[in-house]
Amino acid sequence: MQNSIKNLGVTTDLEVLDQCLKLTDQFVIDAGCGNMHLSKALAERGAHVLAIDPDPIQAEKNRQAKTITNVGFTETGADQIPVENQSVDGVVFSYSLHHVPSDLYPQVFGECLRILKPEGFLYIIEPVASGDLNEVMRLFHDEAQVRALAQQAIDTHGVPNFASTEVFEYKLAKQYSSWEQFADGYAAKSFNTGYTEAQVRSDAVRERFIALGEPTQFAFESPMRATWLQGPRSTRIA
Repeated sequence: MQNSIKNLGVTTDLEVLDQCLKLTDQFVIDAGCGNMHLSKALAERGAHVLAIDPDPIQAEKNRQAKTITNVGFTETGADQIPVENQSVDGVVFSYSLHHVPSDLYPQVFGECLRILKPEGFLYIIEPVASGDLNEVMRLFHDEAQVRALAQQAIDTHGVPNFASTEVFEYKLAKQYSSWEQFADGYAAKSFNTGYTEAQVRSDAVRERFIALGEPTQFAFESPMRATWLQGPRSTRIA
């Protein structure tokens, strides 16, 4: 299904989100919340947030972390969200939908339809598998296929089941001081799917990072896509 796309140039995830969502006093699910940094930002904008993540390592860190005002956490996946039918104003997936196993997509979108209020929204932020930084990352963590499957799931299970759809494409500016900063950042991630620290720090990755990054003093622009779906047509997948 074709949707109109608004190109916003270089901006940030939160600046795009702020153009779309008015969160004051809304109950929002942060699905695949990771370290809850977005949950905190949503709460700061007036939302009451239930952060969910199925990864047991990250979940334990979240339970031990300092309490965030108006944010609760539950260890679960988006295929089993522990809230009542039509009780949620919005569900946000930030960099997380492509981590969902593809066979669970119908159930995940079905859960969103079940829990959303009649005027509720589904807001999905997904990185696009292109650009110089992706050329570096794909040497140790190629997500082209899973990102394509996530976008296909949005078009198949999301768009037809909502009254309105808006799509925003933009670029995130990412600045690194050195190869070491880049490598340290990815090596330190607590949830590294499919790659090791040795792979991150390999000669091939280092050489590609330097070759592509030195001309811009290690400044990169990463393409992004945000899809805003509003007004579920029913409480189940059509």
